[in-house]
Amino acid sequence: MVLIYESDPLDNEDARGHFYHVCRGRIDRTEIRLPEGESIYECAVCGVDLEPEDFWIARQKGSV
Repeated sequence: MVLIYESDPLDNEDARGHFYHVCRGRIDRTEIRLPEGESIYECAVCGVDLEPEDFWIARQKGSV
């Protein structure tokens, strides 16, 4: 698991989820997003590459 998706409660009209990266076994609680116009998110610490499909799968499953 390198990507976690946590959804917000649905009682808020701005409800959406948040993506977090699991780097070297620890959850980095800094929200990440795929950079605008980019096709890959690369972690500078562990070197993992996350593609748009990884974000989609994490949204479906909760984590990848």
